[in-house]
Formats: sequence, C-alpha cells, structure tokens
Amino acid sequence: MKYITARQKSILDYIKSHFDEFGHAPTVREVSSHFGITIGPAQKHLRALVRKGYLRHTPGLSRGIDIAGRRPLSAVPVLGRVMAGIPDSPGESAEGHVYVESGILSGGEHFALKVRGDSMTGSGIFENDTLIVRKQPVADDGDIVVAMVDGEGAVKRFRKKDGHIFLESTNPKYKPIRAPVIIILGKVVHLSRKIQ
Repeated sequence: MKYITARQKSILDYIKSHFDEFGHAPTVREVSSHFGITIGPAQKHLRALVRKGYLRHTPGLSRGIDIAGRRPLSAVPVLGRVMAGIPDSPGESAEGHVYVESGILSGGEHFALKVRGDSMTGSGIFENDTLIVRKQPVADDGDIVVAMVDGEGAVKRFRKKDGHIFLESTNPKYKPIRAPVIIILGKVVHLSRKIQ
C-alpha cells in the first residue's frame, strides 16, 4: 500500500467505523459533513484512497465506495450488556445490530453484547467493547464465555480444574466465580471497539 496523508487516514478510519456501525459506506456528502469540508475536497481524498489501493469505487452509486479487500458483512443482533465484573442479566431482544465481516462468523448462531466493567482487562476486553458470541452450551478450558450464574450473565474465562468448573476474571482484583450451576450461553469469538 502507498503512503496516505493524515487526513486520508482519518477519512479511511471514518469509512471503516461507518461500515462497522451501519453495514454500508457513508455517502460523499456524509464524509464531507463529518470532516467539515466541501464535497470537492472530500471527493479528491476519496479518489486518492482509491488510486492508492485502500478503497474501491463503483461509479453511479451514492454509497459506491468500499474498503479494498473487505469481505461481505453480516448483521449480528446486540442483546444488551453483560458485566465484566459482577454478573448482570443480558437482554433477550435485540437493541440493534453490529456489522462484522462474514468470515468471522464460523457457523452457528451469533449474538452481540456490550461490556460493562473491568474484570476482563487482562484479556484486552474493556468497558463499552462489543463482544460477538457464538451460541453454544459447552466450552473448553480457557475459552472466554458468556455464562449465566444464579440467573445473571457475565463474561469470564471458563476453567476446569480437578473436576470442578469455575469462571475466572483476568483482572486480579476479582475473585473466581464458583457456583453449583454455571450455564454457558456462548463463546466469545470476536471483539469490536469503537474509537472515540
């Protein structure tokens, strides 16, 4: 890939975040409005990003820009928030969708949850991250899972030791969760973070 300017990098990052949030590209007018520039300079930056291999363009479409090499996107329903700390109940109905590359979703049904808390920071999971979770009732030792304990949900590392099952935080200020019944809702397969 060829060198791009700081402004072109900002525009490329904006286009990527727009895909992540809405599943499609912004219009040229949306790009110009977002950066407070007129349409002419926005088009010039977009043409440069196409010429340098970062974007593709389909003439005649209002949303005809695409990220070079990007795979098709799939919509994953966001079912609420899950605690990375003290367990909390994830919702049942979708609060919207997050869009991820279809190749990330390796078979099965998926859902997304927003993270609250800091108990998984040792695994790079932070407050307000969006987790993509593959629904499955089982997990292997060391998997990061969303699980129900006493009717409340939490994101933790699943552990098996000496015939016992427990959920482990990766922030040392939190103790492991041990309970007679731990219900696995799914395995975390991807993390999405919106840059502010």
